[in-house]
Amino acid sequence: MKKKNYFIILLLIVSVVTACGQNEEPIQLKVWENNPPTNNGLTDKAELFIYKPHTLSKLPTPAVLIFPGGGYAGVSMPYEGHAFAKWIASQGIVGIVLKYRLPNQHKEVPFDDACQAMQIVRNHAEEWNIDVSKMGVAGFSAGGHLAATLSTYYANNELCPRPAFTILFYPVITMETVTKGGTRNNLMGLTPSEEDIANYSPEKQVSENTPRTIIFTANDDASVPTFHSTNYYQALNEKGISASLHIFPEGGHGWGLLPDYKYNEESLSILKTWLDLYIK
Repeated sequence: MKKKNYFIILLLIVSVVTACGQNEEPIQLKVWENNPPTNNGLTDKAELFIYKPHTLSKLPTPAVLIFPGGGYAGVSMPYEGHAFAKWIASQGIVGIVLKYRLPNQHKEVPFDDACQAMQIVRNHAEEWNIDVSKMGVAGFSAGGHLAATLSTYYANNELCPRPAFTILFYPVITMETVTKGGTRNNLMGLTPSEEDIANYSPEKQVSENTPRTIIFTANDDASVPTFHSTNYYQALNEKGISASLHIFPEGGHGWGLLPDYKYNEESLSILKTWLDLYIK
């Protein structure tokens, strides 16, 4: 009887320790200690939130730098940032959310934040037990545009480390059309140049150096129609880049990790398999 009681107590202790680990608050860092190189005319500050895996690994682990959406007019942190980072951490991967500054029609601003965030992760790789060769990016909606542009146009920038892989949820891709939420206008203003439109349209910047990509979207997305995803997928295929595209019958836009989204479990199951096969 005593042995049985000891066993029950041990199980309770393990459960409490596990629960505490899973509810651990993230490490929070400023992206810029001093003034950033670009000014958006606003007072918002760029911040990083680092979620470490629930189970410690002896070997360095992959990491995902996450860009929530918001049409470049806001940053949707709850279900496209923190919830996704916690799920990533549950997969044994470091999840890092970037609360980037809004461009306010100064297109370089969020990309400066993202590139600086990549450098910060590299600088803390040993401390956070990260394998920098497996550091990828994930983005939702406008955050997907940020992730895809980092993986294409900005991949040629020696000051901005190239991501090892890219995860996109209902991403804004092309800048040739104005989306319902005004993403392009918020990023580039009302009269962007043809050069800027081309440079910041990831489907036009795909090369043999573009990282492996997985894309999720919904067929009834009225805010960011599926052609954004399909055109990017086609461009990746044409360059021989490993790509996976998943279009769900419904869901609209902005579902993120909402627990009541009909295909929430299915999308995460697909992503888990992809991460297990190609990233870990």
